[in-house]
Amino acid sequence: MLEDYTAFTENSLYDIWTLLAQKNFKEAYRRYAPVWEDMLFIRQEAEWLEFLEREGTELEEGPLRLYLAAWADICLEIGCYERDVTGKLLDFLREDLPEKLLESLVPSPVNVDIDEPDGELEPQLKPWREQLEPWGCKLKVFFDDTYCAGVYFLFLDAPKRW
Repeated sequence: MLEDYTAFTENSLYDIWTLLAQKNFKEAYRRYAPVWEDMLFIRQEAEWLEFLEREGTELEEGPLRLYLAAWADICLEIGCYERDVTGKLLDFLREDLPEKLLESLVPSPVNVDIDEPDGELEPQLKPWREQLEPWGCKLKVFFDDTYCAGVYFLFLDAPKRW
């Protein structure tokens, strides 16, 4: 199912696998530095090379697809400790929803902190989903904690024609 949402990242994914297979690690870092910073908390080429030496070049495909999708602004990335993401969620939806729907939307607060009661994302999206689904819009959430404490990736399925 994830592949359905991240098919647009195939070229980048293929490019990364090719660069790593060719041991062109510096070029892989240069082209995708924002992805490595976000996914692996790597901020310098030296850290990237050290990571590859320590962990190898077999990166997990699922998380890589998700981070590439976020990098390409196809989904919304929400960290597990971001707290109030209501505005961030509205901004994300604003990109793909018609003005009429946005004007009718009554946003409920979304505060993400997995260490707090009611701090997980999914249950807080229920009021949003109830308002969006009659319009044919669906919010899909993927969670990943492979390389960090946890990150949500939110995708919007919206009708292509309004």
